[in-house]
Amino acid sequence: MLRMMRPLLGAMAACACLLTTEALAQEVPSRRALTVQDIVELESFGRATISPDGRWAVYEKRGPYNTATRFDFGVRAAWTIMELWLVDLEAPERSPERLLENEGLGLQRLSWSPDSRRLLITRLQGNRLEAGIVALADRSVWWTGLTPEMPRTGATAEWRSDDELVISIRPDGSLPELLAYDSGFQEEMSEAWRRSAAGREASRTVIEAADGRATPERSRSVGALVLLNVTDRSRRDLIEGEVVDFALSPDKAAVATILAEEIAPIRPERIVYVESARRQRLSLVHVPDGRVLRPMPGRDVGEHLLRWSSTSREILVWMREDNADWDQGGLYRVGFDGAEQVALPGVSTGTIEQVVNGVRADWIGDTPLVYARPSDGGRFDWYLLSEGAPPLNLTHALTTPPVRFFSAGETALRFFADGALWAAEATGPRRLTPADVTVQAAVSADPEIVRRLSVDAPRRDWTAATVSTGESVIIDEDGGMVRQGPLVGGRPPRVLAVSPEAMLVLERAGMQETLTLRTGDRAVALDAVNRGKRDVKLVEPVAIDHRGVDGTQTRSWLWLPPGEEAGEVKGVIVDVYPGGTDSLVWWDPLTMTYAVRPGVLAAGGYAVLSASIPSNLEPAVRGETYSRAADLAVDAALSAHPELPADRLALFGHSFGGYAVMEIATRSTRYQSVIASAGIYDWMGSWSEFNAPTRNLTQYGLRDRQPQGFVEQGQGRFGAPPWAATEAYLASSPWLRAEDVTAPVLLLTADLDFVPMRQAEAMFSALYREGKQVKLITYWGEKHHVWSPANILDKYRQIFGWLDTTLSEPGDVTQPASFPMSGPRTRTPPPP
Repeated sequence: MLRMMRPLLGAMAACACLLTTEALAQEVPSRRALTVQDIVELESFGRATISPDGRWAVYEKRGPYNTATRFDFGVRAAWTIMELWLVDLEAPERSPERLLENEGLGLQRLSWSPDSRRLLITRLQGNRLEAGIVALADRSVWWTGLTPEMPRTGATAEWRSDDELVISIRPDGSLPELLAYDSGFQEEMSEAWRRSAAGREASRTVIEAADGRATPERSRSVGALVLLNVTDRSRRDLIEGEVVDFALSPDKAAVATILAEEIAPIRPERIVYVESARRQRLSLVHVPDGRVLRPMPGRDVGEHLLRWSSTSREILVWMREDNADWDQGGLYRVGFDGAEQVALPGVSTGTIEQVVNGVRADWIGDTPLVYARPSDGGRFDWYLLSEGAPPLNLTHALTTPPVRFFSAGETALRFFADGALWAAEATGPRRLTPADVTVQAAVSADPEIVRRLSVDAPRRDWTAATVSTGESVIIDEDGGMVRQGPLVGGRPPRVLAVSPEAMLVLERAGMQETLTLRTGDRAVALDAVNRGKRDVKLVEPVAIDHRGVDGTQTRSWLWLPPGEEAGEVKGVIVDVYPGGTDSLVWWDPLTMTYAVRPGVLAAGGYAVLSASIPSNLEPAVRGETYSRAADLAVDAALSAHPELPADRLALFGHSFGGYAVMEIATRSTRYQSVIASAGIYDWMGSWSEFNAPTRNLTQYGLRDRQPQGFVEQGQGRFGAPPWAATEAYLASSPWLRAEDVTAPVLLLTADLDFVPMRQAEAMFSALYREGKQVKLITYWGEKHHVWSPANILDKYRQIFGWLDTTLSEPGDVTQPASFPMSGPRTRTPPPP
């Protein structure tokens, strides 16, 4: 690649005049406020991909969200109306065309064959998911009749050659758990009720537990990993079982496979959050002759690590003995000649939970390296693990070490850190980009990619980046930079796909998104969605800097209603979620559609304060701390914007934020209204209650490690089951302090939420029994978020109606004098 001259970098922003498209040059029309109807009508681009030879681009596109054929798939409802569009990158001025004009909707792209002649896709229609292979030469498609498995933690398919594909399938044709778990409960329950009503067949589910294992009556579908020959349409089974993940070696001769097998018992001394309920076993398959090797039959394999060396000799995995904790396991290099544990003297890969969430490791040549920290504590860095030598810290000199790599070569791994691109080599890191140029990763947006595949560095000699001014570049293995289009619109774009020669990005004006091809000095608009919503003005939040409860500086965010004069703001909604503040104006249309967005509430005439609230607090102190933290954020916002109505304050929180809101509501009289959505109010009940689908979809397991692990080791932080920490559970359950609530409370819940609706029912019952003003709204067929367009519209109507009613009269603005004072308060100007 040609090396870009440094002076050109400084001139990039001036090159927007080179655009060849009218769509991006149009002036934005007069602005209007966002409506709730807008968000359920949003069209969207999905994922995109550029063929290996750089000739073609294929992108997903769906129509208005409220035209989806069904919404019981939750977040994947949009799959039902997805279509595929094709772009000839040699003639981008031509309009994109439908890839498969006569195949209907429900299409998604998976991956290209190495020679770019074929594209693996899927089609979802009704209760059938099918894999198909498109021939680009004549736009024909071979529907294979196979249902691809879509593991939550691993790969679905990988091309072995131009004509062969390794794919994980469900031989019985049933929907993958990814889809069936969200949609199957209603169908199963309706059928169970029908059987009982008819009275001729027993209608029940059975789960039996012994020795720490919960065994369902129904078994899972048996999967398989198969080799598909596209030329003669033949199929050869490589291995049978529940395929959790697999990875082909770089030379394509071997495939490492993880199968889920027998149920692993819960250990009474400690439950591990998000741990798999089944033993996971490693197998190596030699593809040419079908030979299968199980190198470590008595070992349980960790998720999210399955990384071959570039020579294809060995693969890195994390394994433990069946009776050991995950952090007592080890890093192993495994091949057909055997397995060897990699010594980690003086360093640790972290806690049990960190190991379960995924050990990160890779190779430089045939030498492994691991993301670890000193055994006695300290920060995580990347350590090279040369045989016979102590671990060598490769990233200790960096201010912020990377958590992943972005491209991999034979002798180096490339990563971003401290505003630069670096090459991690056996002798240490080497800076590739100039000191006077700041770059960051340009990561392709793929909401469906699983964790391992999102962190495994692709094997290539180039890396995609964005310069600090917003321009896109490709950086070669020597640090040479080639530009991929000028800056447009004044903000960095969202990247959908990259190649060495081109980049597909999304650029936004109002709520219109334009799919743009960036290449060289050109930016060509290919397509757009939400053209009729270009005039929508989204609210930008303003920063509110203040002191937190521990005296350190923190930041909350304030969303001000657009166009409201002083005194016209209806009220201030204090949005609470411990450990997180919301400043997101836009990511994609789906993100805008689900949940309750601050920008939508602000467009309805309310100021919204996303308050900085500390997280990871022990149960004994967190309720009081939440209350104090919320007051400090409110104080700072009212000081910066004294025109806001201090006597019309409401609390809002969803999920763990719903719990935090009720903890505050039982301690403070400052708020005139409370809205708690999908929260936990009875920790004992949360620990023990089933996730709704597990009641009849027992083939997918009890999933007891999720609620129990969440309560004991996750955000609950109780550290023990209820009988071992009874007082802590009782003291942290707001429903037992209902008599202390002074504000009216709106409770929102759903019957299929993994936070059981009984939580909201218990809170309602306690408030009702105490004579408080309380309203309970249950959405049927919904989950942790609401996905039905009608329910989304209704949820906002209910929230706005509740606020209009409960904030119509001024309230008490006094607060306890013992609260610590906020830090320096700076007047923050309203957004333009």
